[in-house]
Formats: sequence, C-alpha cells, structure tokens
Amino acid sequence: METSGIRRLASEKTLFFLTAAIMFLMPVSELFTELLFNYFPKIIPSVLQPLILGVYGILGTIIVIICKGCELTDNQATDKWYLSDLIYLILCFFMAVSAVFSTNPGVYSRNVYYTGETPLHFLAYFFLFFSGSRIKSADCRRKLISFFLVIAVLQGAVAFLQTFDIEIAYCLLTRHSGAAYGLTQNSNYFAALALLLLACVTGAYLFSEKISDNRVLRYVLPVLAGFVFYIVMGTRGRLIWFGFVPMMLFFAVSGIVMLKGEISRASLKRYFIRFAVLSAVFIAVFAVTHLFTDYVAEAVKRSQMEIEGKLDNGIGSNRLMIWEYGIRSIPRHWITGIGLDNYCQVFFEDPGFTEGSFWIDKAHNEYLHVLVTQGVFAFLAYAVLFVRTAVISVKKIFKGKDETDQALTWIFLGMFITYAAQAFFNTSVINVAMYFWLVLGLLNTSAPLKPSLNKNI
Repeated sequence: METSGIRRLASEKTLFFLTAAIMFLMPVSELFTELLFNYFPKIIPSVLQPLILGVYGILGTIIVIICKGCELTDNQATDKWYLSDLIYLILCFFMAVSAVFSTNPGVYSRNVYYTGETPLHFLAYFFLFFSGSRIKSADCRRKLISFFLVIAVLQGAVAFLQTFDIEIAYCLLTRHSGAAYGLTQNSNYFAALALLLLACVTGAYLFSEKISDNRVLRYVLPVLAGFVFYIVMGTRGRLIWFGFVPMMLFFAVSGIVMLKGEISRASLKRYFIRFAVLSAVFIAVFAVTHLFTDYVAEAVKRSQMEIEGKLDNGIGSNRLMIWEYGIRSIPRHWITGIGLDNYCQVFFEDPGFTEGSFWIDKAHNEYLHVLVTQGVFAFLAYAVLFVRTAVISVKKIFKGKDETDQALTWIFLGMFITYAAQAFFNTSVINVAMYFWLVLGLLNTSAPLKPSLNKNI
C-alpha cells in the first residue's frame, strides 16, 4: 500500500496537479498580497512569490527523485531513462556549477528579493520542464491551455485597470503612468508574460475545434485576443513588437506549411478565415489604441530621440552598453560564468568602473545573461535545447497521426517562438519564466534514450 502511494506521486496525474497548482498559485498569491496591502500597509507587494516558487523548487526536486526511483526499480519498465531526464540533469548541473563558482557566492541579482533567481527558483523551472515532458495525455494538455486562458483573463483584468492608473496596491519596481504591469511588478516583465498569453489565445482560436467542442468559446477567443493585445500595448514597452511580429509570422507561415500537409481543405479554410479575423481584430485594436492613447506615439518618439542621441540612456534604454560590458567579461569567466544571476558583477569587475558609475543586475537579453552568468558550456546546452525543441516540434506536426496532438503542438510552439523572440531584449524573472519552462517541457515530451525500443518522439 505504501509503495503504491509513492508511485502515485510519480504519476502523470500528480505532475499535472502540481503544475496547475503553481500556475495559479503565483498570480493569485500576488493578488491576495496586494489586496491585503490595503488593510495592512506594511505588507510589500510580491513578497510571497519568491518564497512560494522556492518551496516549489524543493518539492519538485523531491518528486523528480521519486519519479526516477520508481522508474529505475520497475522491472517491467522498458525505458528507464529519457532524453528529457538527461536535459533536466544537465540544466541542474550547470546551474549548480555557476552558483558554486560564482565570483559573488550566495548573491543573486544583488540579493534583490523580487527579481533575483536563486538555485531554488531554477529547480522550480527545471521541475516544470520535467513535469511538462511527462504530461502526455491530450486531455491534460488541453486543460493546461484552458488554464493559460484563465490566467490571461485574471492578469488581463488587473492590467486593464492599471492602464487607467487604477491599482490594487502599487508598483514595487518599474512602471510609467498608465502602463500595465499585471501581477508582476514591472511593465517590461509583464510584457513578456502578456505576449506568451496572447500567443496561447491566438493559437487556441486558430485550432479551437481541436481543443474544445464549446462553440461559444470560438466567439469568445477573438474578443479575448483583442483584449490581451490591448494589454500588451498597454505595457508601453517597445520590445512587444519583437514578440508580436514573430508570433503573427509564425502562425501565418504555419498556415502556408499546412497547405502541403494532409490536413483537410475544410480545416485549412477555417484556419485562414480565423487568421483573417484575428488580423482584423488586432488592426482594429491597434487603430483605436493609437487614436485614444499615446502608447504608439510615445514609443515612436522615444525611439527617434534615442537614434538622434537626445536621451542620456542610449539606444534601447542602455541595452547596447549593458551588453558590451557583459561581452567583455566572457573571456574572464567563460567556463563557469561570472555567477548564477550575478550579471551586475560584470560592471564592478570592469577596469573602467568607478564608484557611482552605471550598473544593472540583469542583461536585458536572456541568452547573453545565461552566457555571461553560467558560462559557454551552459549557454551551448540552452542553445541545443532550444534548437531541439523547434526541430522535434516540427517533426511531431508533420509525422504525427493525431490531429489534436498536432494542434496542441502548434499552439505550444507558437508560445515558445513568441517568448524566445522577445527574450533577446527582456529579462528572465520568476513569475514569468516559469510559464516558459513549462511550455518547453510540453514541447519536449519524454522520449527514450534508445529510440529503437520505442519509435515515439
């Protein structure tokens, strides 16, 4: 009986439940904290999220050990090790190495509690990746899409009010007047999450008949897509276009690619009609927003002033300078990196740095951040993972026999592409990156290390 109970902890059902729990617990805990602030002003927004995800990282690691223990001791199991398991271990290894050999051990983002990514948070990311790779049933994966849609409504409702300067509490980090930051405490961070959610809503509408039989949902989704798109623009971030444009191109190309597949002409017709509807919705929302707000005009004006050198923070809000400092530090720490989430050290170690000089704790480019903080080998591991994710997803789509699974893969791949594109200019933070790692796992469903034993991808 006891053994049976332990094995239940290693089941897909348990992993699904734990995944759903953290998806909702993070934003709901923040909502609770901000509401509580109105009665107890000493409570600081976002105080619970780092703690919750850290505890989740510990719990997740224990579950992974139980999962592998059950698989390794199961004499009837054909496959005991999977490619996703190997990826999980490699990610954990490089994370641990960069933390141990950090130039500033035990310090993450200068110990700023709300933005620092500690080893426990990385363990949570990797557990979400592990869980996603084990959640294979179409029913569970459809439910995860539904959960993303609910989160879009929750985050969107809070963000919508913020565009009118109506806040539950206050923004702890960066926010301009009238800018949306949802439940993340930073408008740029929220932009990444809003784009990820927009990609989910877009994909869910384009493949709606594959994820739900509810016809009402097919009328609701384009409205929700327009609503989330407004929220995306409401972040006032210029980087949103580096996620939105690739997203639209991806779904447009997806339709063209499907023309060469075995998909029925009726399904293709519905797809292109829905894509046209979404395009019209986005154009209408853009036009209305441009007419009644300064979101677009401000972004254009700011970009022009940066190009003309009229602002002190350089092109891309100092991003070029931030990246330059990071690149210069790579030769000094290329093996283990300068330290896990310790990017600010690149400024302090630079020969030209003096007291009072500019510094920042994130690279504002997730790929450079990994390269600088975790080293070349860790960066290559991440790069291989990302490339593999794209390759096997395309294979699933073209070689798969189940149309529902193909549609779900399209949706998750669209979310992956959208986040990965904007990540060139944004920052990884706990209440956003966790969703991306889940999507990565869902696109890397566990496959055996010995393909000959099992032909499934």
